[in-house]
Amino acid sequence: MKRAIIRPVVVAAMAAAMLFAAWPAGAGLWRLAVREAATASGERVLLSDIAEPQGEFPADAWATLGATPLWYAPETVGRQAVVPADKVLEGLRYYLRDAPVEFSLPRQLTLMRGGKVVSSEELRAKAVETLTPKVAALGGEARLVSVSVPDHAFIDDRATAITVDAPELAAGRTAFRFAVTGAEAKILQHIPAEVVVEHFGRVPVAIKPILPKDGAAMEQIAYVWERRNLAGVKGRIFEPGDGAWRARRGVGAGQVIMADEMEPMPLILRGDQVRLVYEGRKIRLTLMGEAISDGAPGGKITVKNPKSTREIMGVVRDKGTVVIQ
Repeated sequence: MKRAIIRPVVVAAMAAAMLFAAWPAGAGLWRLAVREAATASGERVLLSDIAEPQGEFPADAWATLGATPLWYAPETVGRQAVVPADKVLEGLRYYLRDAPVEFSLPRQLTLMRGGKVVSSEELRAKAVETLTPKVAALGGEARLVSVSVPDHAFIDDRATAITVDAPELAAGRTAFRFAVTGAEAKILQHIPAEVVVEHFGRVPVAIKPILPKDGAAMEQIAYVWERRNLAGVKGRIFEPGDGAWRARRGVGAGQVIMADEMEPMPLILRGDQVRLVYEGRKIRLTLMGEAISDGAPGGKITVKNPKSTREIMGVVRDKGTVVIQ
């Protein structure tokens, strides 16, 4: 057991001594930056697994030093270990004690046996590329404010692609995820993330309460168009167009009018006198009746025959005509 531990130490010491001997007199220390997250493919962690040279670090020197074995990696593939900065520095000084290097350290090093590390920069770039067209499709004054992703992500060795799986975006915060896929597009894991979108638009706002009273059409003076931040506005916004509308549900003063709160004004209203028409192959009958329900063009409506009080179902043809089928 001792020989298995001592041998890498001896090799590291020899490599460090060789580098020190080749180091020019009066030259500054070479600098290594230790990563926040790293993976080790073998039983022991190599220096090149967890660190990368900074500045003018000679390539041949790094080839020698980067191959230095350090401490043992986690025993099981996929298992992670968190090493505090002071322990990382202690280990580096022990294995590289004679090397002319200094270290830039994170607060801690997260190390996994096997797999690969994907940086936050790579994840964010993928997200921005996919989400930018979705933001543009919102129209109006929409912009992508921020994308929140993990500082790093460990993914399986079998991973072949990382894609962005995002729902339809809306103003405010929207959760989405990255899908890590392997062979035959099999999903291996998901990585959660979040996007913040700012979206301003011109919307109809009630200037007085709009009530569903007596089936009357909504007055045009009941609302105005305003530029509003759409964060928190859920659902489809009402678009009046040229037709007449009435309230299906009440809308308070100052509120954005939503599509599901309004409905097109029917051609025929309950209580209207209408002409009932029956058109057969050889006969055409017409009589007057009273609508006992509202009716839209092409919609079914119930009409009462005032003489027999019989209720008849028909289809609205125009403002005063219902066709019996």
